[in-house]
Amino acid sequence: MKPSTLLLLLGAFFALGGLAALANPFAASLTVATLVGAVFLIGGVLQLWIAFSDPTLPHRLWNGVVGALGLLAGVFLLANPLQGVLSLTLLLAVLFLLTGAARIIGAFTLRGSQFFWLLLLSGAASALLGALILIWFPEAASSLLGLLLGFELIAEGAALIVLGIAARNRS
Repeated sequence: MKPSTLLLLLGAFFALGGLAALANPFAASLTVATLVGAVFLIGGVLQLWIAFSDPTLPHRLWNGVVGALGLLAGVFLLANPLQGVLSLTLLLAVLFLLTGAARIIGAFTLRGSQFFWLLLLSGAASALLGALILIWFPEAASSLLGLLLGFELIAEGAALIVLGIAARNRS
């Protein structure tokens, strides 16, 4: 099978996955929390193993602490995926608020530049999104992660399809 065909099929697969996530954002949100929990759990275990496997390793204590925190986060998310959805949504709201504020502050360092308004509006949009998530927190938590996953999968699928078409046109 040609790489261009594989790109097209993979793009269609991602796009269909994105549509499925948009069709049931709550289930997709739980899936995201579970997958993030599994990643934290595996990462925590591996980091703890690294910290305790080599006594000459620099920063062993730091690796052990980070590994233990990852392990705890993974267990928490896997044991309570619904609570994990709430925690991850709150984390996203804070992240959007902080990145929005950073962009707004950064925009003023570019005052007079052609990029000032773009950066200012981008920061305002992120901050507004973070504030809206906090205002409608319970409702947002039930679907936000699933919606973000759905949009990301559709965007990734579209990009792969475009790459597949471009690869097909080159050959």
